This record gives sequence, structure tokens and C-alpha cells, in this order.
Amino acid sequence: MCEGLDTSAVDDDSALIAELAQVALVSVAPDELMIFDETAEEYFTDPEAALTASGRDAAVGFGLELAMITPIALSVGSAVMQAVVGHLAGRALDAGQTGLAALARRVFKRPAQQPDLTLTTAQAQQVRATAFERARALGLPDAQAHLLADSFVGAIATAG
Repeated sequence: MCEGLDTSAVDDDSALIAELAQVALVSVAPDELMIFDETAEEYFTDPEAALTASGRDAAVGFGLELAMITPIALSVGSAVMQAVVGHLAGRALDAGQTGLAALARRVFKRPAQQPDLTLTTAQAQQVRATAFERARALGLPDAQAHLLADSFVGAIATAG
């Protein structure tokens, strides 16, 4: 995914946010996937302007007007990523300690266990709540905000 997104213009965090948002949009606004890369580049260049424009109906061609969800999904993706990083920070520290222990085990020829860095059910529920709250704060109606939040949690669950 994100084949056309100019990755030289975005950092790794932005690329991950774009991937998650793109997966979430499959359920929420699949018609926007055709212009996702362009919209994502605009968002990462100036998020506030992209969000302001998404709040207004914008002409898409042939006189058709459509309120874009993609900038909102990218903003929600940013909030989701921050929440996930927060949840995993402590576990990453533990994994680092486990990594040192694994190195020591190799010296003593004992197999090491890989740390599990998947989200717990409670953490996934917190991430979903974060996504829903951010979507509502950006003006999405409840039904779309619920669908977008569910889509982000699904994208995270299937990404591993």
C-alpha cells in the first residue's frame, strides 16, 4: 500500500500512519483510496490546512462535492500511533532487557524467548477509544467515528 506516496517527503512515522490510515479507509471511504497518496502528501505537508479543507465540502470534479475523510483518518492515525507507542514503551524496555538476557543465554547456549509486543485486549480498547475521540473531535458523526476507530484497531491487529 502507499505505492505512490513520495516516501522521501515523509518520515517513517508518517509512512506508518499513512499505511494504517489507508487500511482503515478500505472500510470507511474506499472511494477515497484513488486519491489517497495525493491527499496524504498534502496532509503531511500541512496537517492543519488539510483538516480545515476536509471540514468543508470540496469540489471533486464534474460539480460533485464531497467532504474528505482521508485527512481525518490520517490525524486519527497519528493519535493511534501515539497511543500504541505509549502502550508499547514499557514492553519495549522489558524487551530490551530480555534482549540482553538473550545475548547472555547465547553465551551459555540456552535458547531465548522472543518478547510478545502485541497489544492486550485492554490496550486495544484504549487505542480504539483514542481513535473514536479524535474522530469525533474532528467532526465525524458517531457512526463514521465508530467505524473508523474499529478499522484502525483491525488494521493494527492484522499488521502483526
